[in-house]
Amino acid sequence: MRIIYEPRGRAAEYAPLAVSLYRGCPHGCVYCFAPDSTRMTREDFRDYPRARPNALKFLERDCQELQRAGDMREILMSFTTDPYQPLEKRLGLTREAIKIFHRYNLHYTILTKGGERSASDLELMATRLDLCRYGATLTFSGDDECIWEPGAASNLDRCHVLQIAHELDILTWVSIEPPVYLKQSLDLIKFTRYFVDEYRIGKFNHIDDPKIQHFMDDIRYKYPTDAEWRRFVQDAKVLLDESGNRYIFKKDLQPYLQEARDDR
Repeated sequence: MRIIYEPRGRAAEYAPLAVSLYRGCPHGCVYCFAPDSTRMTREDFRDYPRARPNALKFLERDCQELQRAGDMREILMSFTTDPYQPLEKRLGLTREAIKIFHRYNLHYTILTKGGERSASDLELMATRLDLCRYGATLTFSGDDECIWEPGAASNLDRCHVLQIAHELDILTWVSIEPPVYLKQSLDLIKFTRYFVDEYRIGKFNHIDDPKIQHFMDDIRYKYPTDAEWRRFVQDAKVLLDESGNRYIFKKDLQPYLQEARDDR
């Protein structure tokens, strides 16, 4: 395949296939791992996002091959960029990709921090409820988002679009990754669990980057202890069990989940 690929490592826990139509993202999230994985400097990644050359042409060819092979694995947009960054408003690559997925009857899912920028495509997605899922990354319930994710839509905005998707009967999901302030992550679960179908919950990783370390030192950020991670996992599980949501704790949190079970 030319542009659709099989994710590896932690990303493979979210989707069997993925595609990124853009390179770079202006959201400027401090914790972002994508500059390293795409071999771009953080500054170039943030300041010069662009469309991948011939992205839609390659996508259509890959979708043809998947359809011929009977490969119905879900395709995620996107791990290494945001499908609804501001550039999407002008270029519309994500919207065209959705049309291609529909044409070839392929399953796909969105993961974005774009908020309202993604809302205009929900009615298009809703024409094929059998194929689509809509997801948002939720990270902060307070003003900290302005420091950690200066260019992304607010978390409240992202929640609002999740509600719209839910009202259109689109399957919704949330990525709680990274949970930077554990109480805020729990607050977001409490707030969204009645209009979100599934949660994927990971850990705060990639903190060994010197630039991230310097930032955390500047704001005097305290990384959670093992005991705090254990309590977070236990509290999140109780909340989601109460409301009947589907959920997956990623491998990095599985040991805390097992410890929580053993404590009972």
